[in-house]
Amino acid sequence: MGIRIVTDSTAYLSPEVISQYDISVVPLIVNFGDESFKEGEKYSNKEYYHKLKTTNLVATTSQPSSGDFFTVYKKLADEGNEIISIHISSVLSGTLASAQAASTLLPEAKITVIDSLSTANPLAWMVIEAAKAAQAGQTVEKITQQVENMKKNINLLFVVDTMEYLKRGGRVGGAQALLGTLLQIKPILHLQSGRIEVFDKVRTKQKALARLISKFDSFMSNGPTMENLKVAIIHIDAEENTGILKKELEEKYPGLQVEGGELGPVIGSHAGPGTLGIAFCKL
Repeated sequence: MGIRIVTDSTAYLSPEVISQYDISVVPLIVNFGDESFKEGEKYSNKEYYHKLKTTNLVATTSQPSSGDFFTVYKKLADEGNEIISIHISSVLSGTLASAQAASTLLPEAKITVIDSLSTANPLAWMVIEAAKAAQAGQTVEKITQQVENMKKNINLLFVVDTMEYLKRGGRVGGAQALLGTLLQIKPILHLQSGRIEVFDKVRTKQKALARLISKFDSFMSNGPTMENLKVAIIHIDAEENTGILKKELEEKYPGLQVEGGELGPVIGSHAGPGTLGIAFCKL
């Protein structure tokens, strides 16, 4: 008995973290050509991104069913656990709606469903901090408040290498994507209230990376300490480029611990290979 944490596959938690904190993960679905598979269960990231880059097939994604959540929730509830379920932004995915629908099917269970308004590393940080608090004996109310406080301090910015995948997925129109390609525009996107919005537009990747650093500098000027700071360089099939950002950050801020993180097929299908970004949060 106790409090158990549930999340979805877009937190991209390692097997070690999942095991250490006894976290349950419900995967989203990737639809690629005539294939449909649960994220993380059929292809490695490397295999999937190779297929994505070498075909013209359109990749789409979908949320888990309420039945997927029901199965997980019922097992945990039958074991006597309270449940806190933290998920990808409801603006980006219907995952939260599926989780909420499943929770109504178990009226006797104590299930709290939280919209992270984020994804990837920021979602992972919320999940891990919630799991730590649960293991430390905190109440559902205190853990929920801790997650809500973290949501106010999350930053996630990224630059896509090409607008092709945003076009394929219907995120931008063909004319807009073509114009962006012709002008060599590198749009810098960020999460704002759970929604992906344009933060800035620059002409080169070098300028884009400089803009990401500048945003982090502004954040650091408000005085977060190294002890209560989480930072990650995130990428989609672009690990060779993460070292540039990581090196600059660690040289500018001695003692800063910078995590790495490759995003999987659900996020990668929409942003596309070559995407590079930064996430940071004050705990």
